[in-house]
Amino acid sequence: MLAVETKNLTKMFHKLKAVDELNLEIKEAEIYSLLGPNGAGKTTTVRMLTGLLRPTIGGATVLGLDISKNLQEIRSRVGHLTETPALYERLTVRQNLDFFAKLYKVPEIEIKPRIEEIVDLFELPEKLDEPAGTLSKGMKQKVAIARAMFHKPELIFLDEPTASLSPESAKIVREQIVKLAKKEKRTFFICTHNLFEAERLSSRVGIINHGRLVAQGSPLELREMRKDETVTIFRFSTWEINTKEFFEDMKIEIVDQNQDQKYVSVIIKDIEKQTPSIINSLAKNNFQLVEVKHEFPTLERIYLELVELEGVPREENSMEEN
Repeated sequence: MLAVETKNLTKMFHKLKAVDELNLEIKEAEIYSLLGPNGAGKTTTVRMLTGLLRPTIGGATVLGLDISKNLQEIRSRVGHLTETPALYERLTVRQNLDFFAKLYKVPEIEIKPRIEEIVDLFELPEKLDEPAGTLSKGMKQKVAIARAMFHKPELIFLDEPTASLSPESAKIVREQIVKLAKKEKRTFFICTHNLFEAERLSSRVGIINHGRLVAQGSPLELREMRKDETVTIFRFSTWEINTKEFFEDMKIEIVDQNQDQKYVSVIIKDIEKQTPSIINSLAKNNFQLVEVKHEFPTLERIYLELVELEGVPREENSMEEN
């Protein structure tokens, strides 16, 4: 069974098509990241999947349940961290967690030990009895993530989960996401602008722009889409005067070179066929080669190529549909 499946999922706000025939298949226990600029349709997609908005066209299933028929059961089995998580600021952290536990019908006998467990996971014990309104922005984010995971949902939607967190706190959150996905088979659907984080965390990523899915795959698969842009670095033990001329004579494009660090970076169109030939030629010409390394284009580079960043981005909103 797929954790999430969408079929031509579309959302119109008057004449604006915020999500445009989106087709996703997200596996159980997968960490899936949806990337895109502001207004691309990420938040609108999650709002439809969690029942906060109705699709204009198309449909979806979450945990095998139709979003048009089984919203109550879906909501009981998923967790959701919104982009601007709200806490009851006059209530303490403990009271906030207790309140949401009861909303999700967590058995009374399980609430206290679960609070103790989750505050330890997110390093919150010192703040447990402080009003939520007195917490820093980063600490509120941690409490909101803890709340989203409190009832042990099978599927967790996280919108910018590490926004406002310190590097140390962000590391804790990432570790918990990986642990829950691997050991407890929980599924994560993450909306983020953090490309570095998406590349480290995700088994697959989707790139959305103007409501349409423009690319999807594992970070490695997406990088391999641009194999023809892979940079190959040749590093030498000594620097020969004619190093540059050697590559130019072979009509190989040089993108960088450094005499002090003794390397040349080039673009090779066919790595598997050309690299052995180049190495043999270097050896015949008495170049003292010590390292050859291929660097695929980064996810950031691919993302920027695929997404149109010119002009004013559309703003996602919750306007009434036509």
